[in-house]
Amino acid sequence: MSVRTAAFALLAVLICTSASQAADKQAVRMERLGDVPEHTIVLAPSLATADTCSVSDNKQITTRIDGWVVGFELYKSLMNPAHQCENPYPFTVTAINMPMIFDAPTPITIGVDIEAVDSTTVPGCTVPGALLALSTEWDAQVPQAGMYNIWVPLDTPFVVNGPFFAGFYIGNTFGPTVNPAVLTDDYPANCVTYNIWDTTIGFVDMCNNTIWKFPGRLAMEVAGIPGGNSEVTPELEILAPSNGEVLYGKSELWAWDRARTGMVEYIMFEYSNGGPFVEIGRDFDGTSPLRDGVNPAVVGTGYNVNWDFSSLTEGNYTLRVTLVDTLGNSTSSTRSVFLNPTPPVARITLPYNGSLFCAPVDIHMSSNDQNLGLVEVQRRPAASLVTIGVSPVNQATMGDNNGNPADGNHAAGGEFGDYYSAPASATMAAMVWATRGYPELVRQGSTTLTATQLAEALATAFQTRACQGTYDEAVWSGLNSYAASKGGGFEFDYLRNPSYTDLRIWVEDEEKVVMLGFRGNPGLWVTVDGFANWKRADSTYSVSIANPLTGTIQSASWRDRIGYGELSFSSQLHRVDLMVSVLATAWTVTRSTVGVDFNGGDGWKVRWNQSGIGDGTWHYFRSIGHDLDDNLGTMAVLAENNCAAAYVAGDYNNDRSGTIADLFLLIDFISRNGVPPSGGGARADCNCDNVVNVADAIYYMNYLYGTASAPCR
Repeated sequence: MSVRTAAFALLAVLICTSASQAADKQAVRMERLGDVPEHTIVLAPSLATADTCSVSDNKQITTRIDGWVVGFELYKSLMNPAHQCENPYPFTVTAINMPMIFDAPTPITIGVDIEAVDSTTVPGCTVPGALLALSTEWDAQVPQAGMYNIWVPLDTPFVVNGPFFAGFYIGNTFGPTVNPAVLTDDYPANCVTYNIWDTTIGFVDMCNNTIWKFPGRLAMEVAGIPGGNSEVTPELEILAPSNGEVLYGKSELWAWDRARTGMVEYIMFEYSNGGPFVEIGRDFDGTSPLRDGVNPAVVGTGYNVNWDFSSLTEGNYTLRVTLVDTLGNSTSSTRSVFLNPTPPVARITLPYNGSLFCAPVDIHMSSNDQNLGLVEVQRRPAASLVTIGVSPVNQATMGDNNGNPADGNHAAGGEFGDYYSAPASATMAAMVWATRGYPELVRQGSTTLTATQLAEALATAFQTRACQGTYDEAVWSGLNSYAASKGGGFEFDYLRNPSYTDLRIWVEDEEKVVMLGFRGNPGLWVTVDGFANWKRADSTYSVSIANPLTGTIQSASWRDRIGYGELSFSSQLHRVDLMVSVLATAWTVTRSTVGVDFNGGDGWKVRWNQSGIGDGTWHYFRSIGHDLDDNLGTMAVLAENNCAAAYVAGDYNNDRSGTIADLFLLIDFISRNGVPPSGGGARADCNCDNVVNVADAIYYMNYLYGTASAPCR
């Protein structure tokens, strides 16, 4: 693998730490430029000078660097057409030049490329990112000593909408008399110019390394055609949080350029409680998945930051989000929010998600909220078979562009149906709510829309035709704007990287209608129809989905991984990136109250006294915390009642065996009101006389010495 090829696979800048790593580099020397003859080598010129704008961040070139160039290496320089060209973007790059000086005639093999700007791999630094365009390698001849501007064209002009890295490749070595030299100005700058000659070392920041720091920026320039329109500007939209929202503990802040100009340099997030704004963070990488049902979806979450405000005081705050574009212009928008750093959430610690318990059982909870007034626990049985009644639709009936909606509307024919998984899935979600008595989303005035008409309206809100697929931001923004246009009455939620339990709680316990966006080949959206049974022998779960590619309900396997879930689709496992829910605000869910704890001084705990519950049944337990300011916080778990498997008889500390440690726990509980046995205090009745007293401790002691049978609980 050549240095040029391997360099494109590198994702991070590696700074050398040892001079021995630079053994191939000669003793470097720098010399101020004198009167050097200047020549130009232009390979396959294609544009008239009047059509082009030259771009370079160099000031006056002052210095030649000898002894650095060894051959078979790649140079990189950050370029921003906005610094030299009027209305620069979109900018069509046509050719790249790296001036060099040679002391003797020489053949030279050269090529150029363009790479994206990576602003996330090295915090606070721009580095070369994904390869965008690549030229053929050219063989040229330097005819005599002198300074040469070597212009190498891209095979195909490439359009950029923001800063980029230009690359210049040298694909040969040089004779001892040639002494090839690169040139610099007198303004050193980190994170701007790079060199790679060894894939083990990686890219070296030429102005910030331990080999030899360049005295200025590497001389490079690009030529291209500025085609920008000064009237085209980014359109900032804050996606989350919503205005007036109460935020608990940690929250994601999410925004995007609704106009999709490609001209965003970064988006910055700040907060204020009446004083100066404080920066939370800024995101330079707005990569977002385009789920088009045809191609793999890229990995990304758009412009967002995760904000941990647990150290702030409770109260009203203003969030300010600022978009800075590639021209240096900025636009801002604000949101008013209420921060509750210690939310009134009573986290259920026992039983926990997926665990076993044996009713009657104590529901144990913990909370960091010092203002928590009471905790209510509610229960709802889970069904082994769940079907919410999704009516499947086939996206091939949608996205018509030729007046024949029955021809499949395939992308290969210039139509849009293949791209409609998001509008189709949202259509199915809206239709479920119509069957539940909330038809607002499927109506236009007094007319009920057909599935195809509704999908087209949603596709407009999602910008699906314009993008030939749907971005996650457009799904979220479009759902909210479309519902608002229908008078509201619906609320939406999203969760990244959901687990099976997250999904099941949303669909069954909270009765939301859920769409899943997943990556893989292809990336697309589906609507969840339900579940069948529980965890299977291979640790997967059965999830029923409405497949918009076929217009059918089908069973898919879900597998939980560490931190995310995967869903099988078309014989492949796809990572589920995003879960979006639709809920009518007036919809109510029926649950039974287990109990209320008004005092957390001894820990928050509510006992479910129900007995006679069959083994193998599953139950949702939901805690509802109320603080003294009337804020609510909820949490739910899904656990299995299974007395046969939940606890080993006589195992009170839940270490799966009955030992003297359990006897000590039992004595402490009975005589000193100590910690109850795992599963609740009722398990201390080990002789099953329906009374917990010292007789149970004596019985357990006899069991340990072999004179009594095993405890009954």
